[in-house]
Amino acid sequence: MRRFAAGRAGTSAIEFAIVMPIFMVLLVAGIAFGQGFYAVASVQWAVERTARDMMVDGNLTEAQYEARLRDLTSSFTGMDFQVDYSTASYGDIQVTQIRTTLRYPVRIPMMEPVWIVYPVDTYAPRPAIS
Repeated sequence: MRRFAAGRAGTSAIEFAIVMPIFMVLLVAGIAFGQGFYAVASVQWAVERTARDMMVDGNLTEAQYEARLRDLTSSFTGMDFQVDYSTASYGDIQVTQIRTTLRYPVRIPMMEPVWIVYPVDTYAPRPAIS
């Protein structure tokens, strides 16, 4: 028994067995959050692109704006966003403020989803419709 207690064979395997699950959870969480932030950046790009469409096309309605935005972001599953509009006039120029609040779930195995909530504010000057 003394020889068994004094032996060092297998200590590396035991250390590996203790550290590896923690390392794997951190690795998977890092990948999951990376995907989440990629989704956030992609939605921000889609919001800005669609706002540019709104700037150019004075007839683009809010419903058409949301349809284009949903079309651009259709590849992300589980994503939810809410779009709010407000319009202000600066002389002859109408400016639409578009506030898009994104909610994206980051799923880590054996844990409840962590939600990334990210607001994107965009201003779109609208051309005069003649």
